[in-house]
Amino acid sequence: MAQNFYTKWQSSILADAGSYVSKEYRNFQTALVREISKYAKAVDATVVSNSKGHYDTSCFVERNGKFVYISHSSTFSRMGSGVRIELGSFLIRTAKHAKDYTGGRNQYCDLSDLQSIIDCLLNQ
Repeated sequence: MAQNFYTKWQSSILADAGSYVSKEYRNFQTALVREISKYAKAVDATVVSNSKGHYDTSCFVERNGKFVYISHSSTFSRMGSGVRIELGSFLIRTAKHAKDYTGGRNQYCDLSDLQSIIDCLLNQ
């Protein structure tokens, strides 16, 4: 499951459309939220909201009234006329609700650890 997503996107350089997000990057964001949704479902949780910004994507995952916030950013990986996708650093933390952007202590993980950390944080 993760390997196909990882293989397709890791280190890809997507078009940078300057002041707006390129269609290519929007496609990545949609695929990323879909992938995180798979991880959430695997641990009996659900992505309850997501946000697609200018080269950043975030979402809240909920299970039994507990929430985690996940964020991925490509802002610092801009390269020439493109944006490099790196799947090695996701910010993840507990949250009190689906609009709690300050939440618990920031942690960082790569894509391969994301599902287990979602599960662990939702068990706290």
